[in-house]
Amino acid sequence: MTRALVIADGCKFVAETDNRYDVVIVDSTDPIGPGEVLFTAEFYADVKKCLTPGGIIVTQNGVPFVQPEELKNSADRLGQSFADVSFYTAAVPTYYGGVMAFGWATDNASLRSQSVEIVRPRFAQAGRDGGPLDTKYYTPDVHVAAFALPMNIQKTLS
Repeated sequence: MTRALVIADGCKFVAETDNRYDVVIVDSTDPIGPGEVLFTAEFYADVKKCLTPGGIIVTQNGVPFVQPEELKNSADRLGQSFADVSFYTAAVPTYYGGVMAFGWATDNASLRSQSVEIVRPRFAQAGRDGGPLDTKYYTPDVHVAAFALPMNIQKTLS
């Protein structure tokens, strides 16, 4: 397994690289100022070119209770390049509103609906020593449940 952490101008990198990745995680600032370009349809199209077939992009999409338009805009823009666009949530208590949304897009919809029975053994072997990761929040059950969206997010996306 090859892992890469790239610290660079994200827009330039994805537009120019010949590398291919299974997953691209975009942990950006909010879509204002310099970070705004990381929320465009053009950027998402360039990311798709960097992905292996069925690869996944994950994005930071703010707090849906106070930034619903950010969620809707991301869904619309990701949908221009990917067949399966959704979101998942996680508790991030340091942010006003507490629950953050993360974008998920791929052309392989089955990747989003993994059962807890599939995720558990993967988690059990995910650590560097072949054992489980030492996490404070994440569990396989939380992973599966994160894709069950609250009604306010469902309404924003419909």
